[in-house]
Amino acid sequence: ALASLGLEPDFIYVSFIGRITQIKRPDRFLQMVELVSLENKNVKFLVAGGGDLLEECQKTASEKELPVIFLGWRSDIENILSASDIVVLTSDNEGTPLSLIQAGLAGKPTVSTNVGSVKEIVLDGTTGLITELDSESLAAAVNSLVGDDVQRNNFGSAASVHTHANY
Repeated sequence: ALASLGLEPDFIYVSFIGRITQIKRPDRFLQMVELVSLENKNVKFLVAGGGDLLEECQKTASEKELPVIFLGWRSDIENILSASDIVVLTSDNEGTPLSLIQAGLAGKPTVSTNVGSVKEIVLDGTTGLITELDSESLAAAVNSLVGDDVQRNNFGSAASVHTHANY
């Protein structure tokens, strides 16, 4: 999956999958990227999706030299998930976030804001981490998983079991 997306194997990949629109808070995502990058140079971020804020986000990422790879809208979400180590959701509001169900089915740990029905999909401290709505909380959660391969693997395994049993 890394090769098919043109990605290098030496990095930890954190993915944002969804529409690039205000409700999904791509601005918060980019603030989180900036904070994580200060502590971890071995992390790159993948953004899969399109939307009305895509160009603005690309411009901001470019200006700040953030390690973000914009993949555009993709139908091969399984490849992106396969290449991902962590999946993040930074939304202000969600119904049932499909991207987190897909991440769980793929055995990937997630970091998400505490919105909508996220708590039914992500078991905080078991399949991933649920945070407050600020970029600092998200960055702290991502950093904790970036630095802990065992925890990432444990969360991913638990996510697979939980999601297959419930979705």
